[in-house]
Amino acid sequence: MHNMKIRVIAVFVLLVLMPSLSSASGKGPRLPEPMVFDLVLPLGAKRNEYEFNTLSQYNFEEDAVELNPEFEYAYADGYGIEFEFPMKNTDLEAYKLALQGTFSFLTNRKFIHGWQYIAEYHKHDKAFENDLLYLFGYEFNEKWSMLNMTGFRTTDTRARGRFEGLVNANLFYTFSKNLLVGLEINWESRPSEPDITLLMPQLHVQLAKHAKIQFGFGMKRSHHENFPHAASRIIFGF
Repeated sequence: MHNMKIRVIAVFVLLVLMPSLSSASGKGPRLPEPMVFDLVLPLGAKRNEYEFNTLSQYNFEEDAVELNPEFEYAYADGYGIEFEFPMKNTDLEAYKLALQGTFSFLTNRKFIHGWQYIAEYHKHDKAFENDLLYLFGYEFNEKWSMLNMTGFRTTDTRARGRFEGLVNANLFYTFSKNLLVGLEINWESRPSEPDITLLMPQLHVQLAKHAKIQFGFGMKRSHHENFPHAASRIIFGF
């Protein structure tokens, strides 16, 4: 397990240093972001962009309100960092740090791709989780676009930890610069427990130059049961 911690630290350092090796800011399309599995700013974000946002969800399975306030900042062209504080019924549950980068190779005016690393410490379990994801998106035309993520999670880096598969798939249709509709699918493949799947239709509405709201109502499948799922995200971006 000590070796795993060393590898996690090495990956973290490498991802922080990668902006000195490449940048894809301005090369690729500016794609919409999924609502539930959020990015650290859009791929290809320019240096000094920043954002405050909060995801609110009602968990029908546990009869709980979940809040995720966060701050995102692009510390270099195409690279960003995020600080997030997951809460359940006003109780702070975890501390979360995410890093994201954009690849310059293969990126063009239609296709863009990159990576995301997420580290999360759960207060009550005193356990760490680490996610590593490959991100890729494509703009078919001025109306249709997609963004997808795939990777894995290591849960609890102590002896009883395990690997889980992660998939996030999104299809968007843009009605205008102020309105788009999307379909988001999240899938967690868990080796020792039932998989978790979330299907979330959603609307993104630009309220003002720096203010946006996203909201949706969908279905979550967990422990072989189906539950309704409601979510919204309020965003202030600069």
